[in-house]
Amino acid sequence: MRYIGSKAVEAMLMEAVCAPAPGLVDRYNSGAHTDMDIFTFMRSTAALGPAMYSCAACGYMHENSLPALLRRIRPIGRQAETDMFAATDGVNTQKGLLFVMGILCAATGAVYHQVHSHEEAITAEKILAYVKEMCRGLVAEELGTLKIDEGEMTAGQRLFKQYGIRGIRGEVEDGLPAVLYAGLPAYEEAKQAGFSNDVVLLHALLALMTVVEDTTIVHRHNLKFLRDVQADAQRIMSLGGALTEEGFQAIVDLDANYSSRRISPGGSADLLAVTHFLYEVTA
Repeated sequence: MRYIGSKAVEAMLMEAVCAPAPGLVDRYNSGAHTDMDIFTFMRSTAALGPAMYSCAACGYMHENSLPALLRRIRPIGRQAETDMFAATDGVNTQKGLLFVMGILCAATGAVYHQVHSHEEAITAEKILAYVKEMCRGLVAEELGTLKIDEGEMTAGQRLFKQYGIRGIRGEVEDGLPAVLYAGLPAYEEAKQAGFSNDVVLLHALLALMTVVEDTTIVHRHNLKFLRDVQADAQRIMSLGGALTEEGFQAIVDLDANYSSRRISPGGSADLLAVTHFLYEVTA
């Protein structure tokens, strides 16, 4: 399970450093953010590493239903969140990524256990089927019957109530279709063509941005901004994404644009890390 945990940490770091990532913290700049930089992400990722191993180990040893596995890893996630905030002096760098990557690690651990028992192939489809079963009913459970005051709601709860956006909870409940049908195909296309890590990651990021219901954008701005971001990403993908000179230059320009306008596609960034993780553990 050390392998799964280490690949999760690798994925977090690869997402953080790839550049130029539009509006996001990367190794060149802090994008749309004023309260964090690449070093904040290094500290945050290091703090979350032990939780990734623990979630993978829980998945590998789990013998009951998959929804019960989600309940089992929740205390690990809560402690990891505390560790993250301690490492970043209270800055929320990767709370959403902790949620989704912890689930991925647990699901992957469970799949590894099955594979070792039945000598089956490890595929992204199989891991994501486990994620879907783990998170069955999650949106209804956590968002469907909100009975708390507006001022006490999390950003995800408020956006669900206001717009019906299910956010990352809906994405994992559906088995991460944005990753399976947008992120991974783009990642594999660039990888097989022999491009650098930056290009591979940026190409997958732009593909994800075309479809992800990114609550980070809606929370900081509004739903129209999200639709504009999806349209921007679609336009760049029509130019060839990061795989063409024209498309790559458009990404450079978009980074400057989003950074100045404080637009940060953080939800897509989280799923980029998931994309890299799935590619690595199924390669």
